Amino acid sequence: MVYVVLAVKPLDYRTEQPGWASFAKTTPDTPQRYRIIAFQEDRLTLDIDIAEEQFNIHDIQPLPAKEILLVCARSHYKSPNDFERNGRIYSLGGKFSREILLGDGIQSVQATSNGTIWTSFFDEGVFGNFSWDEPIGSSGLVAWDSTGNKIYDFQPTDGLDSICDCYALNVESDTDVWLYYYTEFPLVHLHHNKIQSVWNMPISGSDGFAVSGNRALFRGGYSDRDTYDLFSLNNNGKVKLLKQLKFTDEAGQTIIAESVVGRGGSLYILSNGLVYRVFVWAV
Repeated sequence: MVYVVLAVKPLDYRTEQPGWASFAKTTPDTPQRYRIIAFQEDRLTLDIDIAEEQFNIHDIQPLPAKEILLVCARSHYKSPNDFERNGRIYSLGGKFSREILLGDGIQSVQATSNGTIWTSFFDEGVFGNFSWDEPIGSSGLVAWDSTGNKIYDFQPTDGLDSICDCYALNVESDTDVWLYYYTEFPLVHLHHNKIQSVWNMPISGSDGFAVSGNRALFRGGYSDRDTYDLFSLNNNGKVKLLKQLKFTDEAGQTIIAESVVGRGGSLYILSNGLVYRVFVWAV
């Protein structure tokens, strides 16, 4: 299932300050209206309107009990009892249910079938901004229950660096989560919230990957965003590059990705208003 959230009115995401500095806005000057649609293969399965939402929304995830989670990636801290709750939960009928705090500087959010919400964070969410002296996302990866209670913080084991910026997250299931992060760019597999395996990836700066069995497909790193690297993940933590790929559209043109998201063995590529799904087959 692919979920998409669309702003009905023009976006009001940023503001300029004296000196032409530009800052992210958590809330637009006037409430936004969003349209939420979901597809199963090529079939439309959901189409609802969210009216008068006060936050700028950057991501969407389904939750159990017929709920939808809308997420603003930023959150301002004002005092211990005054901060922006940037997780916005609605019914499938478009009725607002509740708000929860998910932290500032969210890079990615992925929810599981049992309602666990995983949030990864970029550097501002890890080290602090928007007055967060003790950032919610200081560990770089946090899990929450659907009522907003924190249930997991990433803790590196011996030999692993802490997360400075989580470049890519892949929540495969209720029990298995994969992450890839700066500075050394390891691929880390969590199983039941414990580090199961680690691979030192020979690619830097990728922002999305899919994984199935001992195969992993990564979007190209800093130097070549539109090449995709297929790797074999060996039991000894070693990695072998199997091949490099480029994907083309129906006209034979290279697909230029605007963003990519990995869930399990599927990599979703957004380009020119289309979503492409690439499968990685387990071996």
